[in-house]
Amino acid sequence: MKLTGYEEYKFSRHTGSTHGNRWATEEELADSLFRMRLSDTKGIFHGGMPVIGDGDELYVDASDTHSLIIGSTGSKKTRLFAMPMLETFRKAGESVVVSDPKGELYDLTAAKFDEAGYKVYVINLRDPSRSHCWNPLALARAYYKRGDEDRAATIVNDFAATLIPRATSDDPFWDNTARAIFRGLAMMMVENSTLFPDEMVTLAMLRVLGKEINDDGEPGLTYELVKEYPEYSMARMNLDSVIRGSEKTFGNICVSYDAAIQGLYIQKSLIEMLSGRSINFNELGTRKTILYLIMPDEKTTLHMIVSLLIKQCYVQLIDLAQQYDYSRLPIRVNFLLDEFSSLPEIPDMSSMISAARSRNIRFHLVIQGMNQLVDKYGYAVAHTIKGNCSSWAFLNSRELPLLQEISDLCGISDDGYPMISTTQLQRLDKENGEALILLGRHYPFIAHLPDISQYVGYQEEPRVRSLPKRNSGSPRVYSHDQLRHFLQKRSAKEDDDFFDSLLD
Repeated sequence: MKLTGYEEYKFSRHTGSTHGNRWATEEELADSLFRMRLSDTKGIFHGGMPVIGDGDELYVDASDTHSLIIGSTGSKKTRLFAMPMLETFRKAGESVVVSDPKGELYDLTAAKFDEAGYKVYVINLRDPSRSHCWNPLALARAYYKRGDEDRAATIVNDFAATLIPRATSDDPFWDNTARAIFRGLAMMMVENSTLFPDEMVTLAMLRVLGKEINDDGEPGLTYELVKEYPEYSMARMNLDSVIRGSEKTFGNICVSYDAAIQGLYIQKSLIEMLSGRSINFNELGTRKTILYLIMPDEKTTLHMIVSLLIKQCYVQLIDLAQQYDYSRLPIRVNFLLDEFSSLPEIPDMSSMISAARSRNIRFHLVIQGMNQLVDKYGYAVAHTIKGNCSSWAFLNSRELPLLQEISDLCGISDDGYPMISTTQLQRLDKENGEALILLGRHYPFIAHLPDISQYVGYQEEPRVRSLPKRNSGSPRVYSHDQLRHFLQKRSAKEDDDFFDSLLD
């Protein structure tokens, strides 16, 4: 059979003596990218990872694919990719959740987003007194009130798993029991709107219940209270599982639990920030909104809060998407997560990144290398996350397996040598913005990207938007005497309906 010209091309490109590998050209990549001119004041724009550009005219990956940006410390990940991506999102009117390890992204870009009509939120773990509020237990209460008890329990379990990560020792008993105490105390509040109104379902109240659980090695006031809950209550089942042991073991479990949650209670302003509610995650999917997550990069004590917030934000956005045609959010939401692999493990991250695209949600993960990601998630999950990112940008690394993988992905040239060797990958020109781009099904491409200082509008000193200032106020909690009073009223039969109404 004689092949036509196109059929012969289709056949020969996968056979023959040559390897068929080469570098992509700007012209062929430009055909699949979105062109935008930042100096334009009108027009329809789409945000994404820059691939070609001069600081004004940009060609960006505006597809619904996730991105992986790899570079060691000091490789200009922020200046070549993170900040330019924020600029494209702002021009496109897309929403963003951005981790900001040093707070510099907020200082350099928040005023621009404000001027563009964005709702600007910030969770500031460097200075919680200059932050909006977010209550990580409020979502569980909301689901429980809607009758979705399983989802409420899952939210609490995610919190426990993030706060007290999987054990690295041979004996996971202490971590498992500490998580059970946390789940039990949290569900005590979530399940009981009579005793704990919405404003009291907080970490501050959880601390009070935790202090009351142990009375010199014996089950304390908290356990007396939870015994009034039905046996099928998640609160009672979790607490029963750890309290019905020996006196010595119970005391040690309580010590283990206190040590596990201590990081949440290092600052009064932090508990105030995590006990209020001023951020509405649903706004990210329905109006132009940006949420900055300012977190210390010199210590990781509070990074679990960022991981938990990302998970809860994602869960709410997925639920919101179900309310719209084709289960897609009206406004695209971008999670731009710098230092992603230094964050504590986000529960179900591999499933999240797999399901996000169809909901109009994209993840842009900025990492230093694969070793950190594997250490955090394990080999299988880490490679699932990596595999779901179709667009890669590589700047620098000293991890030989990663260098070898990228070299292999670029392929072999016709002369039998790698298109780019592991040695050449370590010598990309940082000052000239060189980055290796692997974009979908395209041939590999060496980009030369401008520094953010060369972008339109970034030549002058930026206007800095003031951080929010919150009025200080202690969250409402019950005292020991008040909790004891509730039990005394019950035992005196003065208020039968009070506890009888629990969980009805």
